[in-house]
Amino acid sequence: MVRSIDQLETLFDSFSPSLPETRVRENRLERMVRLLDRLGHPEESFRTYHTAGSKGKGTTSLYLASLIEGYGRKCGLYTSPHMYTVRERFMLPSGFFPSDLYIDTANDLMERIEGFTLPDSLGAPAPTTFEMYTAFGYMLFKAAGCTDAVIETGLGGRLDATNTLSPEAVLLTPIELEHTAVLGDTIEKIAGEKAKIIKPGIPVFVSRQRPEAMEVFRKEAEVQSAPLFSFDDFISDFSSSTDRSGEDVSFVLDGKPFRLRLSMTTEAMAENAALAILTASRLSLLSEKGLENLETASLPGRFEKTDIEGHLVVVDGAHTVNSVSSVRDAFLSVTDDPESSVLIFGAIEGKDIEHMLSVLLPPFSEVIITKPGSYRKSDTGKIFEMARSFFPEKSVRLVENPDEALGIALDSGHDILITGSFYLPSEMKMLRRMHES
Repeated sequence: MVRSIDQLETLFDSFSPSLPETRVRENRLERMVRLLDRLGHPEESFRTYHTAGSKGKGTTSLYLASLIEGYGRKCGLYTSPHMYTVRERFMLPSGFFPSDLYIDTANDLMERIEGFTLPDSLGAPAPTTFEMYTAFGYMLFKAAGCTDAVIETGLGGRLDATNTLSPEAVLLTPIELEHTAVLGDTIEKIAGEKAKIIKPGIPVFVSRQRPEAMEVFRKEAEVQSAPLFSFDDFISDFSSSTDRSGEDVSFVLDGKPFRLRLSMTTEAMAENAALAILTASRLSLLSEKGLENLETASLPGRFEKTDIEGHLVVVDGAHTVNSVSSVRDAFLSVTDDPESSVLIFGAIEGKDIEHMLSVLLPPFSEVIITKPGSYRKSDTGKIFEMARSFFPEKSVRLVENPDEALGIALDSGHDILITGSFYLPSEMKMLRRMHES
């Protein structure tokens, strides 16, 4: 029986983290359907909005949920991964649900699935961790009385456990090379996996994309007779600028100028906000209160700025080439110490690490390579040697323990950027304590 939030995280971790076999992956949606059948399909009790992409889907989901909440609805938000507490995966855009609701829902879920097994033809008999996360999120939102929920996919789209929804809208954020062993080794293949969340007749809202990704999305939308609204077709005169306290963004939509001050910074955040506003506008969910909510919205690990011992520490879970480039530029805009700053970098396997290092390392005087937790594989030694070979003139060191890496960086007396993986900051005890407080 779950009695605390810490036990809630342990509960989910007790299930298998993945289903690696191709045969089982192909049956993933059937597994989720059977689990939801058992639970009485809680996801049917609220309106849903489905988000997929390689980067930015979490903040885009948050921005849309903030707009919906501002419109007067109670909107759940399901994102992943979490950074400091499992509650980050299932919340309102304005904050967490009461702790008792998380605990009671977990116990209800475990009671309902007692004796539940999946057939051998579908792989492992018990649900996976992500299948349980997803089912729990749906049950929590129903128990909380949510009228709406923005649901972010996990890995991919086509076979993602969330792809059993019948959403009001689909949102597709930028596509980059990621999880290539699972999703494919080209932009077109990855976009093809993400595009499969598009449903017949349901409007699709697409961010700025590489041409090859946009072509895939347009074709799938045409096949599904789904109206497509792209950033470039509907948003004009877009601009943004970063300073230490936020992001100024301006653009024109339907002849109306929008000027916003976002608490989360980087140009990527500004683009995500604009896509969410385009979506809310077309769904008749836009309000002044919603725009106010959007401006103050924030999530852990999305260009999160902290002052530690008198020095700026920026944490961002960016893990693609374009996203780390955006984070690098934003960091250089807010630091007072651009020529002496320290980079702490960690990345899991399957990412385009070579190109991430190439764009990230040049501005930093000192680089610390570390391990982004133990949940996913990471060859830190290989990353370290790669960084040294790319930039032999720089001070590059390997410190396996992330908490120790942060201590060494703080001892340098300079500003710090921590990026490369969502799993990295959560391993740093000081950051966890600050977040909890």
